Amino acid sequence: MAPLPHLTLAKTVTVVLCILALLGACNSQDKSGMTKEAKLGLRLEAGLGYFLEGKLDRAQQQVQRGLLLDDDNERLLLLLGDIHQARGTTADIRAAEAIFRAHPAQHDFRVRLGLGMALERLGILYDDAASAIRSGDQTTDALDPAKRADALAAHAQEAWTECRESYLKTIEIHLGNIKAVAGLVRVCALLGDEVASTQWGREYIQILKSASRIRQLELEDATLAANRESELRGAIALNDEATVKTHLHISTIYTRQGNLQAAVDELGAVLAINPDLPQAYSRRAQLYFDLAQYQRAYDTLQSFLKLSAHQPFDHPDIRQAYTLQRRCKDALSAADLLGSDG
Repeated sequence: MAPLPHLTLAKTVTVVLCILALLGACNSQDKSGMTKEAKLGLRLEAGLGYFLEGKLDRAQQQVQRGLLLDDDNERLLLLLGDIHQARGTTADIRAAEAIFRAHPAQHDFRVRLGLGMALERLGILYDDAASAIRSGDQTTDALDPAKRADALAAHAQEAWTECRESYLKTIEIHLGNIKAVAGLVRVCALLGDEVASTQWGREYIQILKSASRIRQLELEDATLAANRESELRGAIALNDEATVKTHLHISTIYTRQGNLQAAVDELGAVLAINPDLPQAYSRRAQLYFDLAQYQRAYDTLQSFLKLSAHQPFDHPDIRQAYTLQRRCKDALSAADLLGSDG
């Protein structure tokens, strides 16, 4: 038998370290040969797949199995919060809030965004409960129902105030985050800050337009695959829909503030995107009437009625349109009489 080679101290240390590394690798594997990291990756992938399919219970099962291996796993906790948000019950929204509030990565914009979304919805739940108690639609064990309603309304304001801060923090971390900007449009309105809501609405519209322009440029690629083209056109359509809703929101604010011409202009922007939206014509006609522009109001109502021909004659919107048209005719006739008297 050949003699064993002589090992120096340095070589001996190297061999020992290699053996320990191999033993450590073996110990990190289970009987199936999978490492902890690999198992976590599989749980995350499976959970995300189920989540995207809308199978929330199965997604949550995968996430919770992963969290048994690593209860501080940031990506699994993010997904668990999103699952609770998507399910949307009161208990789930509270669970989502707790998850995002305790999440170990508070510097992650997704955590701040998730917390903002949960707080916004909690505020709505508080506010709805307060309104229901005041109207008598919801009972309460409180000795003073009015005081209980006031307390719930105050909780709503507190939730929305913190929500606004979370959305602002999201934008600070991730500039121009579209979900946070849209959230600021909503939550500022909920807090009664219509000026800020309008300003964020303008920024939201610009972000949507920029995103659509980028997608439109991609559509001009002659080598574009059919499925990608369909995806891009769908994204542009969704952006247009969100833009229309934001213009309608701003128009409503201007109407409430008495800035009627600005409200009309917002509706013009709506009709430039969707010229077949009956709601925009109906609102515009009322604004023209309030501005004493009776002929424009009458003509706008004609457009509304043409687009609403599928509605029954006794539909409230149709009846209201004909009533307003009669008032327009009366106002125009009175103006003609006054003109002839002069």
